[in-house]
Amino acid sequence: MTSSSATHQDEPISANLMVATDRTQCQRLKKLVNKEDATTMVVVMSRAEAPADEKPTPPSMHPLLAEAACRGNWEEITYLLESEEDLHRHSSKTPSKEFLDKLAAYSTGNHQASRSSAAAMQPAPADVEQGIGAVPRRLIKGVTMEGDTALHLVAANGDDSSFLKCAVLIHGKDKDLLWKQNDKGDTPLHCAARTARSEMVSHLVVLATGDNIVEELLRQENNSNETVLHMAVRNGDHQLVKHLLAEDPKLACFPEKETSPLYLAILLEKGSIARILYNESENNVLSYSGPNGQNALHAAVLRGPVLTRMLLEWNTSKKLTTETDENGSTPLHLAAGLPGAGWRGSPCAQVFNANTAVLYQPDNNGLSPIHVAVAAQANGPFQYQPDNNIVWLWAKSNAIPMFVKKCPSSAGLRDAKGRTFLHVAVEKKNAMAVFYACRSGSLAWIMNMQDREGNTALHLAVKDGNNLGIFRGLFGSTQVNLNLTNAENQTPLDIALYQLRPSFYDVMEDPEIWIKRALIIAGATRGVSRMDHFYEEYENHHGVNSDYYKDKELEMLKDSTQSQSIGSVLIATVTFGAMFALPGGYRADDHQFGGTPTLAGTYAFHAFMIANTIAFISSTMATLGFMFAGCAKLSLVRRKIHFDKTTGFMHNSVMALTIAFALGVYTVLAPVAQYTAILICAVSPLVVLYNFADFWLNWFLFALPLHARKGTFWTLRVYTFVVLADLFSVSWLFIAIFVWAAYGRNHPISISISPAQAPARFT
Repeated sequence: MTSSSATHQDEPISANLMVATDRTQCQRLKKLVNKEDATTMVVVMSRAEAPADEKPTPPSMHPLLAEAACRGNWEEITYLLESEEDLHRHSSKTPSKEFLDKLAAYSTGNHQASRSSAAAMQPAPADVEQGIGAVPRRLIKGVTMEGDTALHLVAANGDDSSFLKCAVLIHGKDKDLLWKQNDKGDTPLHCAARTARSEMVSHLVVLATGDNIVEELLRQENNSNETVLHMAVRNGDHQLVKHLLAEDPKLACFPEKETSPLYLAILLEKGSIARILYNESENNVLSYSGPNGQNALHAAVLRGPVLTRMLLEWNTSKKLTTETDENGSTPLHLAAGLPGAGWRGSPCAQVFNANTAVLYQPDNNGLSPIHVAVAAQANGPFQYQPDNNIVWLWAKSNAIPMFVKKCPSSAGLRDAKGRTFLHVAVEKKNAMAVFYACRSGSLAWIMNMQDREGNTALHLAVKDGNNLGIFRGLFGSTQVNLNLTNAENQTPLDIALYQLRPSFYDVMEDPEIWIKRALIIAGATRGVSRMDHFYEEYENHHGVNSDYYKDKELEMLKDSTQSQSIGSVLIATVTFGAMFALPGGYRADDHQFGGTPTLAGTYAFHAFMIANTIAFISSTMATLGFMFAGCAKLSLVRRKIHFDKTTGFMHNSVMALTIAFALGVYTVLAPVAQYTAILICAVSPLVVLYNFADFWLNWFLFALPLHARKGTFWTLRVYTFVVLADLFSVSWLFIAIFVWAAYGRNHPISISISPAQAPARFT
């Protein structure tokens, strides 16, 4: 044993010292460590990096070198980088006179003198190297303001033979430049691929092959976590993509996180390149990752059915359908909100059919895809009841019917607030989703489901108060219970009463009034609470006794008074002028009754005078009422009373003015254009109808919901009463005008003066 030990001690020890000072050498050292060699011992020594503010600033690139690199001028680059001896050996490398003149501008002496003194110069930390006197080694280390080396500039600006020769030259002078990254993290290979220099990319790969760093260089990521393959994909260069994958079949697997080349290809809708990435990758294995936790399928569903189908065919494990982004959204969450999501073959239908279980997968807020489908396709306020054809078309194109048909239980899925898709549809004003649910018998079981606050969809519709269309849809469904209480012991009627403003509302137009009216007519009840407690909570809810509410009422009163007084004053002015500019004019002064109206004694003229007078009186009284309502000397209560009374006078003045206009036109036009006069009289009442449009329209739209709730006989009886009552409220005006016109025309005081040349049909 002793002799053996001695023998081993006498054997010479083979030792190799390797010092890694850059990335290339580190990669070689790493390969050495990975070798299965028991005789290898590696000693790793490192030093702490200097603080960022103490790092030496790299020298700025010499302007002449930058220009030469951008132009691919091999002679000029050679002249700048070659040593003195090499220049003497290759006299044919002499650059142009123009270059030498530029060089003289940067040099203090001639070129030979500068190079002779270069060896004696110490590197100075100047931003720009002065003259060519710096050694070639220092020249090639220079960078631009963006951190680009000479090799970056050559790679980015061309790929013809001159640029390729320049790249070989620069690489030969400093092989580390092939790995050098600029301020954006780009290597020269990134720059060449970004500018679609395919020949340069191939050439740089050849250089990397000689350095045995092809794989490391191709997988090098910049600050945006992109490899050279990303650049080729973005440019749509099919051949370059194939070439890169041929060099490294696993290149499409990098980066393992963030935006993969496949995600980028899908995002840019480059399906052919996506197929190349898949087909040319080793064993068809590649990365599907995207930013913010997304995968390629997240992007594909937003880019159309073709790309979606392609990814689903590749991913047979259906894993892509279950992966979520940073918000917890699966690809189905994104697809469910797209227009036409319910059509056969849509991205939503494809993902859903591939894995129906994803429908039950909530995001970070507890929203399932069915909630997203309702919220994303909300169509805003829908005031009118759509017919069955419209609802049917919506159901064909929306994802909700597709989800419910294949997975009926999904209709009852709740989010973090306990809301079903019907609750979300009401809150997001998706009227079509509400109408679909109300008309679908299979969804009757969700109509009265309550969220965590105990609210049904009807509670939320009443709370909104501004969308009568949604309320009518729920109100007209007999499956909806009108008397359920929420966590605050409030029925929909309680909420409707709470929603009413204490003042300044229109009993004919405000939707809150119609909601309360419909619930009361249908027999809805209040919750179990004392009336004094209810009124106390109502006052607290609206802050009736607060200074803020009083200031708000004063502001509303001021705005309403100013706007409506303009109309009353205008009507008063028009009717006052019409009284002294009568239709038909006046008799001549030399006539026995000179100065009297020419058409006096005709029926239409008498009716015109009465209508004009009523319009003038009503508008004048409305003006006075608005003046009192805006008077600061009166109390707020008295001012509100004056304002409320004045509204009726405004309605009367508008009706009377319309009648006066029609009669005045008929009086002067009928003798010569009777049909035109009749047409004008027929269309004039449109002004009156518009004045009461909301009142009649709402009664019309509530007919079907009330019929569903109360039956045919009750609905006919109530509607008959409403029509007669409303006709009576305006009929007094017509009676006053036309009855008095008939009476006054035949009275002796009127017939003492016969109309001059009046047509027979008016007498």
